[in-house]
Amino acid sequence: IDEEEYNTFSETDQIYSRTDYIGKSGVEKSYEALLRGKPEVIKVEKDVLGNTRKEYKASDLEAGKSLNLYLDAALQRKIEEALLNVVSSLGGKKGAAIALDPKTGGVLALVSLPGFDNNFLRKGQDPEEVKKILSDPSEPLFNRVISGRYLTGSTIKPFIASAALEEKIIDPNKRIYDNLGYIEIKNQYDPEIVYRFRDWKIHGWADMRRAIALSVNVYFYTIGGGYKDQKGLGPSRIKQYLSLFGWDQKTGIDLPGEAEGLIPDPEWKKKEFSSREDQLWYDGDTYNLSIGQGFLRITPLEVVTSFAAIANGGKLLKPQVVKEIVDENKNVVERFEPKVIRENFIGSQNLQIVREGMRQMVTDGSGTGFLDYLPQKVAAKTGTAELGNERYHNWVTVFGPYDNPEIVLTVVI
Repeated sequence: IDEEEYNTFSETDQIYSRTDYIGKSGVEKSYEALLRGKPEVIKVEKDVLGNTRKEYKASDLEAGKSLNLYLDAALQRKIEEALLNVVSSLGGKKGAAIALDPKTGGVLALVSLPGFDNNFLRKGQDPEEVKKILSDPSEPLFNRVISGRYLTGSTIKPFIASAALEEKIIDPNKRIYDNLGYIEIKNQYDPEIVYRFRDWKIHGWADMRRAIALSVNVYFYTIGGGYKDQKGLGPSRIKQYLSLFGWDQKTGIDLPGEAEGLIPDPEWKKKEFSSREDQLWYDGDTYNLSIGQGFLRITPLEVVTSFAAIANGGKLLKPQVVKEIVDENKNVVERFEPKVIRENFIGSQNLQIVREGMRQMVTDGSGTGFLDYLPQKVAAKTGTAELGNERYHNWVTVFGPYDNPEIVLTVVI
């Protein structure tokens, strides 16, 4: 226990000595009071000469409780091994992965790379090794799943589609034609200036399901910002629906250090920048937001939680690491039931269209490689966020089995 922790707990009914151990991070910090229990306290009264006059028990020993987690240890090991291999093979440096049960919100696995070996931080270990971990510029102690905020790229598209359907701005069967691989927009202040917003290839005709499956930028530029005769959502409605999916709120997971995502909009830009020119919200900002580019910053935890709502039919669940509390005899003292943050904010028929598009991504779209080795039917969405200088955030989210999902997995490298 350090000085600050000691002073904090000395003001509560928790009794510590200066040589006690204390949970520093993770569930051990979140559930410190439960895990620790309470020591037996004996009070001794002495006179001015130091002679004991009275001795009595002030409080009884209370054994600490234990925790049963949703964590699947074998899955955790497998994901860490696979992620290490992929990050290494791609020449990447960092990655994060989280798996949720979409029925309960239970965290089945959580991996943040680079990681560290807990054993090096035990008392008596080589101080140089400990120093190396603490000063490592790649921050192995930083939990990228809950605290890292990243640009999402096309990961955003199922949520833009959900919003467009809910707002009834487009029929899901309406096809949009992309014969150039880009759209051109005139500068709203100077029509002589024309901006080009590119796709990653020419896609031809695409309805909503196909646009999700092939990740068609032109389609999502169109329904996000509007183009020609097709109305768009605009930045306010995009933010409204991303907020409903929890992209700018802490989920409330029972781990310390959770960050909150950022969804940019015109008001945010006014506050964020000092120069008048930078404060303006341009049409291009809306188009970039529609495909997950620009100023957007979201945690992998917020992403996987929002996709769980698509997988389970519309319930945004609070992610939970601890399943239940047990006593020293392994009797369940308290069980944490699934907690719904919100539900019924997107029509079930609309979510079904989005799910079908994500399923097509696997069967006939940009994610067909999944079919090579997955024995179950799954649905997926990939995303590649361009950071410049040939640096990217590469995302994939998968849920399955498709007809009755039991797991949602989000990976970012």
